[in-house]
Amino acid sequence: MKIWKKYSQYLLSGEWHIHTNYTDGANSIDDYCKRAVELGIPLIAFTEHVRRNLRYDFSSYLDDIERAKDLYDLIVLSGCEVKVLPEGFLDIDDSILKQVDYPIFAFHSFPKSIDIYLDALYIVLKNPYVNTWAHPGVFLKKAGLDLPKSELKHVFRTIRENEILIELNVKYNAPSDEWINLARQHRINLVRGSDCHRIEELQ
Repeated sequence: MKIWKKYSQYLLSGEWHIHTNYTDGANSIDDYCKRAVELGIPLIAFTEHVRRNLRYDFSSYLDDIERAKDLYDLIVLSGCEVKVLPEGFLDIDDSILKQVDYPIFAFHSFPKSIDIYLDALYIVLKNPYVNTWAHPGVFLKKAGLDLPKSELKHVFRTIRENEILIELNVKYNAPSDEWINLARQHRINLVRGSDCHRIEELQ
């Protein structure tokens, strides 16, 4: 079962996309947890950037999260944000995906080809470990690419079939209203992800 289903009541009241000072964030796991408790946020998911060649101690990252679970009256999930590669693979070893509660995927640097994009997307959507599409549609907009409406509907059907969440990304104001409406039409769950890089961004 995807972990989000266990906590589905908190999809819009929790914070499901946080980066810490293990990579490009400004604050520690402990800082975020303290702030979340102050604000009354019921759940936070840490989704640190990962790559196949990690430049930080991932075990220490997970240990910090486990300590936070014991210290705070708060649902705390371990997670990671994984980059999609052109072949449809994720830029991380499966052993890392198996260790965390909440893996999410995103398109960052990627070929400006709608065909390569779609091929990769369909492969990733069927990956049993991923829970959420992070900042959906942002790469397409930046690359000047567009999905035909018929193809977009097929994408959303595949998302629904594989129980993937669509992230409401605060940082990038994504996805578009059209995508949000399509998600609702296809009975796809939406999840709040502020893409926090500092505690001040917790809302």
